[in-house]
Amino acid sequence: MNMISTTGMRRCDALVDTLKAEFGGVLAGRILEAEAVDFLWDGRIAERYLGEHISIGIGDEDASQELSRVAILSFLDDRWHAGTCIVNGEGAAVELVWRRQFESREEAEIAFERAC
Repeated sequence: MNMISTTGMRRCDALVDTLKAEFGGVLAGRILEAEAVDFLWDGRIAERYLGEHISIGIGDEDASQELSRVAILSFLDDRWHAGTCIVNGEGAAVELVWRRQFESREEAEIAFERAC
């Protein structure tokens, strides 16, 4: 498992607190959901390379890009998350393939390890 610094996790926690203070809990929740790939990627504490991602869309602009599938373990908004992202060659998450939320780190780590 490739461990990431908890700096990203602390930065995301501060951002979530700021969103809630500025927009309220409901709207902040909607923003978090709409931008989940960015928040979960930035707040990840672990990542694991799963392999190359091959786009099969005709005329897909991502087809010519180097894309990878990466499992992530994140802590965001007082919950643990495990998921899989599509990441471009520059190291930025471009799509969230799947995600599950957990109350405990142990459950999230099991899902993270089983991600494929």
